[in-house]
Amino acid sequence: MKLRSRWTVSTAIVVVSLGLAANLVIPLAEAAAVPPTAATGLVTAVLPTSVTVAGTVNAEGTATTWYFQYGLATDASYGLQTAAASAGSSTGNVHVSRSLTGLTPATSYHFRIVATSSAGTTYGADVSFNTSAAPIVVTGAATNLTTSSATLNGIVNPEALATNWYFQYGMTTSYGTKTPTTALAASPNYTNVSAVITKLASNVTYHFRLVATSSAGTSLGADFMLTTGLSVTLNTSASEVVFGGSVNLYGAVSNGASGVQVTLKSEQFDQAAFSSVTTITTGSGGAWSYSVQPTMRTTYEASVSNGTSSPLVVSVAPAVTLTRVSGGRLSTRVVGEISFAGHVLQLQRLSGGLWVTWKHVLLNRNAQATFSTSLPKGRTEIRMAIAPFVAGIDQAAPGYLAGYSPAISYLSS
Repeated sequence: MKLRSRWTVSTAIVVVSLGLAANLVIPLAEAAAVPPTAATGLVTAVLPTSVTVAGTVNAEGTATTWYFQYGLATDASYGLQTAAASAGSSTGNVHVSRSLTGLTPATSYHFRIVATSSAGTTYGADVSFNTSAAPIVVTGAATNLTTSSATLNGIVNPEALATNWYFQYGMTTSYGTKTPTTALAASPNYTNVSAVITKLASNVTYHFRLVATSSAGTSLGADFMLTTGLSVTLNTSASEVVFGGSVNLYGAVSNGASGVQVTLKSEQFDQAAFSSVTTITTGSGGAWSYSVQPTMRTTYEASVSNGTSSPLVVSVAPAVTLTRVSGGRLSTRVVGEISFAGHVLQLQRLSGGLWVTWKHVLLNRNAQATFSTSLPKGRTEIRMAIAPFVAGIDQAAPGYLAGYSPAISYLSS
């Protein structure tokens, strides 16, 4: 009996020990679960207000969800994220993507993928990108008017993308005819463009506008008009000027006579009628010229006793400055005929051949601002811009185009 009792006790001890061991296996198995892996992928389909971002998620055997965090490059917390989606619970890589919308053209952003399960959360690497921008176009005044021909002028900024441009023209705003398409190399700079149109009807008014297209979209310039076969012509040395600058207006009377009195008139964008600027006497060949200093968008006309020229518009951009002050801080100011107090400027940096927005700056009541910023390490070209992406003839304010400061080189350590 004693031996049997010992065997029973020993058996019980073994059973209890096995039970304890079994209980210990469960937490060990749970501890073996590992967090998902996540790898941030590429940016594709880059447009002015949207991009497609991609990534890879491996659930590592545990039910996993994923999403993208994104925001302005200057926002370390991102600030935005896509809706969470399931990556399943397999141990294989799952390729995922999302479209990010509502972005600002030519602006620096960053993003990363995030994957989470009961075993933990994994963050992919941070990746930066710049949104693109459709070309910027400004239709200019027609020049070299004759009874059957004219030169159409304008300005195009390709916004760092290969761009094609042409003029549409016709007797109505439906146009119907266009000049040959011309290619413009990728560049962040403004380029003057022009095209000669011929076989026009005499003493007829035509409408025209500049059109530019790139992979980021198509931009349409404002509608302008010209009239052929007039008794006096009106041309300009530049269709756009920075506030404080001047342009030369010139032309000729059709009969080529000297000593003819030409009256130059002007009408600012907010005025209802033309007023006289000056009277000029034609010289040799009936030519005349006069220098003007428009303070905002202004339409000009030249008239003689037997007729009036086509209207000519000179657009004005506000004068924008950017300077360095003590302590590495920056100072900016915007000047025009009106006050730009309370307007928002964009600090832009040159990145990948494109001027991209880095920081927004609010002007004080004196239309000035002094501010600090944290730029990427190294030397960067920067400038200030006011309303660079607003379409139309008025951008920075009624009567003003977008404005830009001269670029300066900034070293960030």
